[in-house]
Amino acid sequence: MLGHWHRIDGEVLHGDARGRELGYPTANMALDRLHQPAFGVYAVFVDVLTGPDQGSYKGVASLGVRPMFGENKPNLETHLFDFKGDLYGQHLSVALVAYLRPELKFDSLEALIAQMDKDSAEARKILADG
Repeated sequence: MLGHWHRIDGEVLHGDARGRELGYPTANMALDRLHQPAFGVYAVFVDVLTGPDQGSYKGVASLGVRPMFGENKPNLETHLFDFKGDLYGQHLSVALVAYLRPELKFDSLEALIAQMDKDSAEARKILADG
């Protein structure tokens, strides 16, 4: 309706490295002082604005409080598809292209990883033409 995607811009911060441990390394960004869109999982386009890996990438992001791990401070965790590099301290602009699903709490890490696999496949499909 705005004629463009909602974007979240910010610096990549150190997180708990849970995404890396689950096979989905993420770039973590704080959501302080932002009007937050619906919590959930999104297909995203990501512009890396600084550093040696500047460029545009596709990915999947989770925006919210991470109910699986009992967190309560919202953040944005973005997984860039097929990316190998270090984004700590770099500035990103993450465009929320398509809402995939709400945040969920899973019964096990295996169930979470299986859902992350499905989310990534769906996001790749949605972003294939972009």
